Amino acid sequence: MNNARYHASRFTRRALTLAVAAGLSAGVVANSHAELTGFYEGETLEILTPWAPGGGADTWARYIAATIGPFLGDDVGVQVVNRPGAGGVQGTNEFELRTASDGMTVMLQSAGQVFPFMYGSSAVRYDFRDYEPIVAMAQGGVIYASADLGIEEPLELWDVDELIYGEVSPQAIGSMALAAFALLDLPHDAIFGYESRGPTRLALEQGETNLDFQTTSAYTSNVQPLVEEGTAVPLFSLGIIDTDGELVRDPAFPDMPTVAEVYEERHGEAPSGVAWDAYRAVLSAGSIKMVWAKADAPEDSINDLHYAFEQARQDEDFLADSEEANGPYEWLVGDDAYTAMSATLDISDEALDYLRDTFKERYDADL
Repeated sequence: MNNARYHASRFTRRALTLAVAAGLSAGVVANSHAELTGFYEGETLEILTPWAPGGGADTWARYIAATIGPFLGDDVGVQVVNRPGAGGVQGTNEFELRTASDGMTVMLQSAGQVFPFMYGSSAVRYDFRDYEPIVAMAQGGVIYASADLGIEEPLELWDVDELIYGEVSPQAIGSMALAAFALLDLPHDAIFGYESRGPTRLALEQGETNLDFQTTSAYTSNVQPLVEEGTAVPLFSLGIIDTDGELVRDPAFPDMPTVAEVYEERHGEAPSGVAWDAYRAVLSAGSIKMVWAKADAPEDSINDLHYAFEQARQDEDFLADSEEANGPYEWLVGDDAYTAMSATLDISDEALDYLRDTFKERYDADL
């Protein structure tokens, strides 16, 4: 990883742990964000958001803008600045090439920028590993099927004669589902070219497809009513990457098995190897929203951003509002945010080759 401050902050925290373990005062080792410096007081922090207003990532950015100001100090303004284009790549390139490293602008990350980065697109001018991780949130999703298939459990999928899945493109957010199907070696056909995940849901309702994926918010608002009326059947969640970088059950669907549990039930052992590494990389690329700062921004700006989100995630009112707006998902700050993304950011050449070969073989798609 090419982020000097990130390494330094991790070193500081390891040193603090060792000092405490040795019986030394915690004050001997400085905490990287022990208190607010007031860097943003009387100023306005901009969140560069590389999409048009109204989408999921923009909505998350606007939630942050509406709530984090008081945690940054007195009279702090926070506003979203939209820079849409090229699926998020254009605005992120602007952040890399044109945005000053003065701490006054941070950048929002979602799936649209990450997949081109992960697959080495020539249009990408940025490298997330060169930035400072501020805060992240992983939001999951559900694989579900048409009730017309007559199945109730995930393992019954392998008894279906023809599974048809609808998708936008091999690099869209729904490619998390494609990577899950590859891990599970689930036979299916895929139809590409849908405008978004809303039309893929409608395709299942109209009988064009019989297998679909929706993110948590879309599933809760649009698919759960179909489940209740008996026209759709939930099967498994994609899972969530936790602060240790491990796949765990989605807190929005605590009673639903993850793709890893389905794999283990079918094969008698936990998933491992290159297909598992590839799945985790695609999952973190598609499911995690994140805020990054320039690595060479002023130390006090990084300190205050980390401090603000640390305080926010301990505030009962903030957490209650966040659960209502974003679902029951944890705010991951600093090192925890990077760890959640590490499967993507540190993906191996073997896992990338597996994804390219698999998508080419299954869907005749070039990544």
